[in-house]
Amino acid sequence: MEALSIPQEYLGDVVASADRIQSTVKRVAKELYYGKDYVNQLPILLCLRDGAVPFHQDLTKALDNLGFAYESAWLKTHHIYEGTEGSGEVNIFPYKGPVLKDRLVVIVEDIIDTSETILRVCNYLDQHGVAQRNICTFLFKERPANIKWRSVGLNGFGHLPEVRHVGLFIEPLFVVGYGLDYNEFGRDGQEIRVLTPEGQAWVESQIRA
Repeated sequence: MEALSIPQEYLGDVVASADRIQSTVKRVAKELYYGKDYVNQLPILLCLRDGAVPFHQDLTKALDNLGFAYESAWLKTHHIYEGTEGSGEVNIFPYKGPVLKDRLVVIVEDIIDTSETILRVCNYLDQHGVAQRNICTFLFKERPANIKWRSVGLNGFGHLPEVRHVGLFIEPLFVVGYGLDYNEFGRDGQEIRVLTPEGQAWVESQIRA
């Protein structure tokens, strides 16, 4: 897919620099490497495309360097947004990878903003008979809608699944870069940065053009 860049003047504060992204990836890789769930296991690292592709690539590279055995798989999802707010409508496209039944699956996600996408993916995996599913997200957005999740330390609450591995917690800001996008713009950024209202308007003008 062609990179659709957002000009620097339409981007705000840096949430995670390129160096911080890489150090965070290495920390998460070590969490998996030393995690008791993965001893004598061959987990499937399920990349939720397209946003999680850079994280999945860097994470698997770091795991390769540690000698961690795994298999890769891909599942494309699309959470339809209205502006910068999720609509709750999530589409799931055909799965590519090893058979899921009776396997340990690590869901590799770019960001948990609301619970809609991750719940749909968990239900999808349950329907395919996975033995266990662990969630690994690079970003977790600390927004009011996630307060119940936060109140129990991400150990699951009511209908919400447990989130096992988190790279960074961020404030409820709309961010782009490192696979994160706004209407497909901004994925190619090497840093994670806030999208300004002016940037949102610029992207929308490009779409209308």
